[in-house]
Amino acid sequence: MKELEKYIVENRGKFDLDEPSDGHFERFAQRQALSGNKTAGFSWKYMLQAAAVAVLFILSSLWVYERITGGTDEGELITLADIAPEYRDAEIYYTAMINNKYKEIRSFNFQNNSTEQEVLLRELAEMDTIYKSLEKELNQERGNEMVINAMIRHYQLKLEIMSRILEQLYQAQPAQTIKSEEDANITI
Repeated sequence: MKELEKYIVENRGKFDLDEPSDGHFERFAQRQALSGNKTAGFSWKYMLQAAAVAVLFILSSLWVYERITGGTDEGELITLADIAPEYRDAEIYYTAMINNKYKEIRSFNFQNNSTEQEVLLRELAEMDTIYKSLEKELNQERGNEMVINAMIRHYQLKLEIMSRILEQLYQAQPAQTIKSEEDANITI
């Protein structure tokens, strides 16, 4: 290596003075034109191939990830029915009972005061948001007994609350009809 460095240092003047011969650049341009003007520039063909490989890699990675994790999306929350058959039976029972109570509340005559009914239904809907948060927690901690018990207890409490509300509504209804009958008798 030192001999090469020594030769370059000794002959530095020869390296700086040499210029290509006259017409060199013109001959180079002609050869390039004759060879089909192949330049080492941007190629769409290679870019598309690279993009296709990247897409295939990403899709296969997502497929493998979905197989490993079980593939639940936000829209596909697992429920009690997905955990075990006895939980499915409990969920079916409680949802049927709660739906019946909803129908009963909606059909109840609120004596020309529909705002009471709207407030009541809004409050019951807020209880449903609590249940949705429990479902999300169940998806994060699959099979967690505490979450499962909380979900079942939520169904029980909601059914109990709805039953008490209906009981109070029916108790208040005869008093309202008696009062309206008394008002009607006074005006006669």
